Amino acid sequence: MSHKKTKISLVGLIAMICVTVAGGGFGIEDLVGSVGPGMTMLVFIAIPFVWSLPFGLSSAELSSAYPEDGGMYTWAKEGLGEKAGFVSGWCYTIAGFVEPATFAVLSANYLKMLIPVEVNDFIYWLLCACLISLFAVINILGIKLVSNMATVITILAIIPFLVLIVLSFMNIEYSPVKPIHPQDMSFLEAAGQGLLIGIWFNTGFETISTMSGEIEHGEKLVPKAIVIAVPIISIMYILFVIPALAAVGNWQSWSSEGPLSFVEIGGILGGAPLRWAFVVAGGLASMMILCEYILAYAHVMASFSRKGQFFQIFSKEHKTRKTPYAAIIILSLVSIVLCTSGSFIEFVGIASILYAVPVIMMFIANIKLRVQNPDLQLPFKVPLGNKTYCIYLCFPIAIYGASIFADNWIVGLGLAATSIPAYLFFKKLYRGGRYWAERHQELPVEGEEALSA
Repeated sequence: MSHKKTKISLVGLIAMICVTVAGGGFGIEDLVGSVGPGMTMLVFIAIPFVWSLPFGLSSAELSSAYPEDGGMYTWAKEGLGEKAGFVSGWCYTIAGFVEPATFAVLSANYLKMLIPVEVNDFIYWLLCACLISLFAVINILGIKLVSNMATVITILAIIPFLVLIVLSFMNIEYSPVKPIHPQDMSFLEAAGQGLLIGIWFNTGFETISTMSGEIEHGEKLVPKAIVIAVPIISIMYILFVIPALAAVGNWQSWSSEGPLSFVEIGGILGGAPLRWAFVVAGGLASMMILCEYILAYAHVMASFSRKGQFFQIFSKEHKTRKTPYAAIIILSLVSIVLCTSGSFIEFVGIASILYAVPVIMMFIANIKLRVQNPDLQLPFKVPLGNKTYCIYLCFPIAIYGASIFADNWIVGLGLAATSIPAYLFFKKLYRGGRYWAERHQELPVEGEEALSA
């Protein structure tokens, strides 16, 4: 089902990646408060090389090799086979029902600060539901609108940080790298926890690839945008945190929930105007992440469905906009329901474990692609020899696997194991994808009378 692709600028794609991965830098305060200023700096230096760069490069190369919707699901299916693709798509899909609720709640927390009256539980849930509904409609209208919004919101979210950087350099009083780590933690403990937090704030480079098939010249523009976004995000984190640490100090109190979040830090250095600028910027960044997660996960679910491996209703497209409207609506409704759960934070941990499965499969698929096609020619190919590149990709596999499954490996394996009965169910229901292909005339129809019966 080919249709006219959407023309999106390189700047728009980079903005979409930056706001999805970095969110304007909000939340990174937790890294400082958890592992100390010195370790924060070391993590900022190490993360680009051991995680962000291989993640971004692998996403770029695979999106160039398989320029179609689906992202990590498509890469696993094409690179590792149907069964592995199903496991990847299944885990990504379950995570996709959970994560939008997380960012809806985060966005509502910022909006709460702008409301002059006390917000009860029902009003709080209503805020979440309205935000999810709003972005569901925007996503149905198309990726072009989302790209334009991402560009504007990225600029607006960065402005308060730029002001903060200037004010921080004017008020330096503390060392931004001392102590190296908290007294109650060893160097290795701080390094391990720092890497885990740093990885969490450097995931999402693949989200734009879930909709590559919808973007004009996506096989060239998407990889290029990912490669450019990686260093931009790394530099952003350093500039947003280190000068502010030198000006404000008190690293033990740094946390996204206070007492020293960027909102409070902005108030200390710039007074009420900068404090409220950070409130608005934080809300806008959180809402944009929510918007893009709905879009990315809906495209994966639609691609999953088109291959006959998930409920067919998720593959329905808007007649004129050609967006996966059914997946967007269902995903949004589930997220609205999850926002009523007082224990939704527990779902965040579950989502991170589920997300780890397709991420690790992504790296393995890239390694296999290089091994099986040593002379591979692509619009974008990482300029490293096959052996060197494959060894390099082993580092993020080991680091991410160890960090994610260290405490929750039983839960993680248990959730991933649900993909086995699910695979058999959908294999039986849609005859290995043939039912969907026949309905859309991609295969010679067999047993037409049986289908109509």
